[in-house]
Amino acid sequence: MKPLVNLSLALALALTFWGCSQKSDEAKEYNKPADYWYQRMLREIRASDLEKADDMFASLQSEHINSPLVPEAMLILGRAHMDDREYVLAEFYFEEYLKRFGTSENADFIGYLKLQANFFAFSRETLNQQLLLDSIDEVEEYIKKYPYSRYKPYADTMLLKLHLANLHLNKEIARIYTIQGKEEAAQNYRERFKHHWLKEIVSKEPDMPWYRQLFNW
Repeated sequence: MKPLVNLSLALALALTFWGCSQKSDEAKEYNKPADYWYQRMLREIRASDLEKADDMFASLQSEHINSPLVPEAMLILGRAHMDDREYVLAEFYFEEYLKRFGTSENADFIGYLKLQANFFAFSRETLNQQLLLDSIDEVEEYIKKYPYSRYKPYADTMLLKLHLANLHLNKEIARIYTIQGKEEAAQNYRERFKHHWLKEIVSKEPDMPWYRQLFNW
């Protein structure tokens, strides 16, 4: 058994030294052309390693801040993080793009991508009501700012779904307060639904898996 143990130990040490050597080689990389970092970023995205892709972008930006590849890389990374359901990072890239490279020609499109990232972050409509209300305000602001944008119909749909989610949330909060015997608080939330402009719209209640029902009584 001893030779087998020694072989395993040697293999583990070899892998450790190889990993350290690889990290050391990567750490020594600098002063590369902009296209080098851009292609490395794309390669890491294809390999689904977005953390390394972010690192490659950081190198591209720090060494070639005025390169035309920087804004393009920001959009690619924003979309990649959105596809990977990392919506906070996606929104960060779109927000940074708007601040640095936004123009009258592209601002409505990038703003729409930012709305998308925020909208898709709501995997659960009851997660955070304040965030939900903030999102409603953000979409309404976008519609006011870009009333003639080609993306306005999509923003309108987002706004409708967010309002319906908020109505459902108010009904759920009222139901829970009723269960707890807090009728005054429950009535307050029922009134919000009663006077809402969407109260006449027929909508389907969101489906809830049985394991979530255990915690959403």
